[in-house]
Amino acid sequence: MPDELNTIAATTAEARTAGERRAQSRTNEKLGSRGEITRMVGVDFARFLAIIGMFCAHLMTPRGQPGHMPWLTSVVEGNASTLFAVVGGVSVVFATRSYLERGYVAAARWAMLARGLLVILIGMTLALAPGNVVVVLVYFGVAMLCTIPFLRIAPKWLLVSASILALVGPIANANLRAVLGVMNEGGGIDWTQWGDPTVALRAVFLTGTYPVVTWLVYLLVGMAFAKRLVAAVGTATELRFLGRTAGLGALLAAFALVTSSLIFEAFGRSSMVAAMPGASTDMMDTVVEGPGFGAPFSPASWALALQTPHTGATLDIVRGVGIALVVIATMLLLARALPKPVLRILEPVRAAGAAPLTVYVLHVLAASAAVNVLLMATPPPTTIPWWYLGPAIVACHVLGAVAVGALLAALKRRGPLEACVSGLSGAAARSFGGVTAAGPHPQQTGERAARKDSSSLASSRDTST
Repeated sequence: MPDELNTIAATTAEARTAGERRAQSRTNEKLGSRGEITRMVGVDFARFLAIIGMFCAHLMTPRGQPGHMPWLTSVVEGNASTLFAVVGGVSVVFATRSYLERGYVAAARWAMLARGLLVILIGMTLALAPGNVVVVLVYFGVAMLCTIPFLRIAPKWLLVSASILALVGPIANANLRAVLGVMNEGGGIDWTQWGDPTVALRAVFLTGTYPVVTWLVYLLVGMAFAKRLVAAVGTATELRFLGRTAGLGALLAAFALVTSSLIFEAFGRSSMVAAMPGASTDMMDTVVEGPGFGAPFSPASWALALQTPHTGATLDIVRGVGIALVVIATMLLLARALPKPVLRILEPVRAAGAAPLTVYVLHVLAASAAVNVLLMATPPPTTIPWWYLGPAIVACHVLGAVAVGALLAALKRRGPLEACVSGLSGAAARSFGGVTAAGPHPQQTGERAARKDSSSLASSRDTST
């Protein structure tokens, strides 16, 4: 009898322990889902800021025109596109992490190959639209393809690779352009430019407006950040990591700005005076302040050291990466700190940030439509119309992006282009990467639990291409 009582007691204790473990597991799952939601929301917020920055860069009145806002130009020029690219690197890790964790390395590669190719196809088609926006998607898509060999590389070596490219790339870029005698061989790369594939490929990788030799640096930095973020989450040091990242980003940006200014005043200004004897101080400052056309404007050592936006010079890269790290880390911290009611209010913003491809395509098409109207206007306007350039049209595009986000949030759907790219890349992974049909899609396993915790954040997974 005592033995039977001991057996019953032991069985009861084991059952209680098992129940406690299940309860704790459910609690951890909920906490993990909430953490995953806030991380995704923070990335979406950062991506939304990048999109708005690009709106401003494309649609605000340019230098030398009435209504130009120098302070806004200095904030967004070169920084918005860099932020978009660094967040793109974060998205590469988020989009392939589940495949890699389950051992489907080939599937991760096929998925990224499909994503990159689809972005390239969309970009070449979109670039056919007339307008003043240089469509970045072809460059971005090729850079995505170039991340495939780096998918399993540790963050340390990702940063080493990015540093080498940031040092060597500008030198190769500036010298090649000098040898060829070209300033810029490609804006938005469209279908027609592939009639001469040598020039088109050269433009994509080196001599275009957004050369892959520069943009790959940004994606590699974003990938390193995302991998270290995941590691920090696993060791419960996420807050410390984000705080240090924001501080490091601020130091990098300040270092680039100060060092560039010192180098220009010490060496650059006198060199420009010698090269352009009649140039005024304002003219020289305008050249140095940018923007460039994807490469340093001279292969001279002092020009390679400046932080002029859109030149891909080393300090330009350092400044852009620093600001991007500050923004991403701050948005992740903000998403953690905001209560759920506030996040629900900001859901349209989050949803717009989660649909960057859809929002970007609509933005480019709207800007192109304005150009067509301007060209057909009779008589032509004597001043810049508000619906073409300026704060008013920027506000319209921002409101349009938020409206798209509100619609997607209400429908609990992804952006149509994001859904298309994700679906086709998943099909490629399953068809060629050995992913079995059984079980949920790798990118959905952690999200379904998250949906149960917060229906208003149901579509908060990372959907960037």
